[in-house]
Amino acid sequence: MLENSGPNQKSFWLAAWIYFCGVMLAYGCVILLAKAPPSFVDYPDWVYQGYLFHAALTGHSFAGYVLKHYPVPNSTTTVGIGLLDLVFPWQLAAKLWTCSYLVLSGVSSWVLARAFGAQDWRLVVVLPGVIFLNLTFWLGQVSIEMGICLLMLLLAMLLNERATVWIAAMLVLLFFTHMEACAAGLLLLVFWYGDKRQWTRLWAAAPAVALTAWYAVVRLGNRAADGGTLHPDFSYGSSRFIIYKANTYFKTFGYVNACAPDRLSQTEAIFGRDLYLLMIAAAFIVASLCIAQVIRFALHCIRHGRQRSLGAFVLVLLILSLLLHQVMLGTADPGSRLLLMSAVLALFGVNWRTRMGTALAWLSVFFALMNLWQFAKIENNPYRPGHPKDLPAAVLRFSHTEPQTLLSQYKNIGQGDMTSSIYPTGIFVYRKPCLRTDQNECPLH
Repeated sequence: MLENSGPNQKSFWLAAWIYFCGVMLAYGCVILLAKAPPSFVDYPDWVYQGYLFHAALTGHSFAGYVLKHYPVPNSTTTVGIGLLDLVFPWQLAAKLWTCSYLVLSGVSSWVLARAFGAQDWRLVVVLPGVIFLNLTFWLGQVSIEMGICLLMLLLAMLLNERATVWIAAMLVLLFFTHMEACAAGLLLLVFWYGDKRQWTRLWAAAPAVALTAWYAVVRLGNRAADGGTLHPDFSYGSSRFIIYKANTYFKTFGYVNACAPDRLSQTEAIFGRDLYLLMIAAAFIVASLCIAQVIRFALHCIRHGRQRSLGAFVLVLLILSLLLHQVMLGTADPGSRLLLMSAVLALFGVNWRTRMGTALAWLSVFFALMNLWQFAKIENNPYRPGHPKDLPAAVLRFSHTEPQTLLSQYKNIGQGDMTSSIYPTGIFVYRKPCLRTDQNECPLH
């Protein structure tokens, strides 16, 4: 919705973008200049796989690692880091790829804001802390984060009625970036063109659907090709499942609790007990406000007919995020990704000139700055916190992430000892080299 903008509104809008860019720049500086590698859980594995791809490109492949012979989602990050490895040292290449996500988040936000005609400073202020630099970012899940940015660009293309061929190209890029974001993009296309009765334009989904079908047939037909899979920790519909879903809703938007491998909270040690508990309380408020904004946007669109397809799409993502299990098709916590996608698309369309919008904006600033501070602290002064008094384990582990858990990957790269197992959904499959002298007895031959 296009909002009237007077001189003050334009000034606030400019200030909000300066804040947005400043936060992203600060994170980029910490990532590039800190003593330690970025403290993101999956980051070392992406570095490792990128180095494997670089080795394959230069003809120095490591024994046991085989490129899959079919299109694989989640390939963009591995390929991107591997290509940067051709130009930069592997440590710097991976950092630059992470910084490229920070740039992409700003570009996608600017493009989608223009497509919506949004000009309220609160929207721009909310995005860094709540959407782009949240727990998903700290978990090192850069592929889904980039996928969300591309989904935002896809929606902007639909709003601007771009040519169908460009829509098709974006869906293919979404496929290779992250399958869940691609699936959301395909669903958005069905809602969008279906509501407009433009059925012939659905051919734009054909290339991405074909790639998905190819991937699904090979993967489901030969599970060994992926080297195993993840399994849920509890049964669907159990009390633990309900607790897990409640935790998903309250941990997604902004709050980050960095824990040490010994299960103690570094966040609590950095900020102290009282501020730590205040952050948990703020996390519940932010999550409630975000979900309320999503529901408000979806129902408004459906009731009033304007952007009805987008409202229905956002509502479906929200419902699916509630229903999906802890692990689906080898992907952990798919519900939190759908929740994040529904939130970011809805936030661009709501009316921000409310008390709810203003409260959410300032709480987002609070989380963005607090998380930046603890990120810089952990990067430059890693340590083991002591056990706080009178705080139960459930509180210390709420919305937790454990940075620095895969640091052995860096040592392996430095020593050339490339024998670590990797995520089964990557573009490589690892088969331990056979040491038997008789090749006829080796199961790989």
